[in-house]
Amino acid sequence: MSAHIPTLVVDDEPLALKRMLRLLAGDPEIDVLGGCASAAEAIERAAEGAPQLLLLDVRMPRLDGFGLIDRLAERGVHPCVIFVTAHADRSMDAYGVGAIDYLVKPFDDERFARAIARAKALLASGASAAAAPAAAPLPDRTRLMLSERGRVVVLVTGDIEFIQAAAKHVRIFAGGRCFTLRYSLAQLEARLDPASFVRVHRSTLVNVDHIAEMHPMFHGDSELVMRRGTRLTLSRRYRERLAPFLLR
Repeated sequence: MSAHIPTLVVDDEPLALKRMLRLLAGDPEIDVLGGCASAAEAIERAAEGAPQLLLLDVRMPRLDGFGLIDRLAERGVHPCVIFVTAHADRSMDAYGVGAIDYLVKPFDDERFARAIARAKALLASGASAAAAPAAAPLPDRTRLMLSERGRVVVLVTGDIEFIQAAAKHVRIFAGGRCFTLRYSLAQLEARLDPASFVRVHRSTLVNVDHIAEMHPMFHGDSELVMRRGTRLTLSRRYRERLAPFLLR
């Protein structure tokens, strides 16, 4: 690790962003690449100088913190991540993507300093990896850990029947229950096994193991009948995605 750690701070709250930049300014081991108010701005800054450390808010307009991590990984950028957020309900998701700490606002200067110290220690212990980052580990595709009413529910992905988008949330239907999660459908799709989960509509993702029947409809659409009897629409736009699973 070099003496200066390239660091990017991303938070859409101006006061929080300003405070973190102030706290980092006096640290001789931190080289602040910039403070960004959006994920899009952070992607541009990361292209100019790949950060080794990312201080990141969870909920931001358009693309959230988890989406930003995915976008950076696609570009070969795998920084250490410290989430800094007012929302405590995504901590399990944060550690699931390898975050090294999760600061819940409001926090004091000492708590912030401990998180930075931990990041420095981890980067120092992985000096060779910092020079040539290894590929990010694949997420566990066999289970999801969902935060619900102050508890964490472990959901086996094979039990998921289908998932539907609902405004800024998704609804996961599994084992006769419905779980609501603040995720986009695309983000959740990336966490699931493409050998089992297929997009059949712009707002619907299904587990092919739970499809019982398929019936042609008008204009190229079809109706899917799930094993529990739920009927879903297979849009003609997504018909080819299901085609590899069909025996003719």
